[in-house]
Amino acid sequence: MATSPDFLRCKEERNNESFFKVLQSVVDVSSETLRALPHDFVRSFTDKELSGKMKIRTQWGRSWEVGISKNPRFYYMEKSGWDKFLDGKEMMQPPQSRALLASSSRFKTEQGEDDKKEEVVSELSNRGRTTAAKSNGRKLNLRKKAAEESQESKRTEKVVRARRDYAGASSSTATEFTSLFKQGYLKFLRLRTSVAKDHMPDEKIRFKIHHPNEKKCWDVVYLGRFGVFSGGWSRLVKEYPLVVGDTCKFTFIKPEELLLVVSKP
Repeated sequence: MATSPDFLRCKEERNNESFFKVLQSVVDVSSETLRALPHDFVRSFTDKELSGKMKIRTQWGRSWEVGISKNPRFYYMEKSGWDKFLDGKEMMQPPQSRALLASSSRFKTEQGEDDKKEEVVSELSNRGRTTAAKSNGRKLNLRKKAAEESQESKRTEKVVRARRDYAGASSSTATEFTSLFKQGYLKFLRLRTSVAKDHMPDEKIRFKIHHPNEKKCWDVVYLGRFGVFSGGWSRLVKEYPLVVGDTCKFTFIKPEELLLVVSKP
């Protein structure tokens, strides 16, 4: 049968007139039973020697005086001295170890603070780079948008000039008007009263509305009485396509033809 290490250690310490106690959290460490002196240990001393006090000493020199008492069954260490021993921090580790631990703790704290400072500097640096990247990205987007609008404007001017020249009029006299595309304009587009009054016919008429790429066009019915584009408008919205927030710029290229150029918000 295997012998436990605790049993061997106990046997060895008995031979050396010593003993040990195992302190566990599940046991009442102040109980009289735990404070009892082992019988084999007691046999090595006279009653007179056991009538005084004993010292519990650590290897690093810290010691506690504990009185010895006897009940009808065994000798035991008195509770007052035993509790002082249990409360002593030096019982668990020597002063040098605590100083080393404190020094290590300070070093870790300082190192942690340095790491945090480095993290803050790094984070600020990263934020700076991110902000600069975003700023550069916005500038690039603005330049790209401006270039696209310029290209679109040139394309529009080209289409208008060609259409107006074909109709025998100068492109500089082309009539234009704009309308902001809203959620309620998915089925029909209502023009401003001033636009309908100054530029549009009073009767019902079918307009041909062209895409600036010259590849798409739609037949859309305009109702002069109400000032709205109606039949065919929803198809244009879907195929162009238009989204809420777009600015729609209409340019007359013939009395019944319009060029529609859209600017994104």
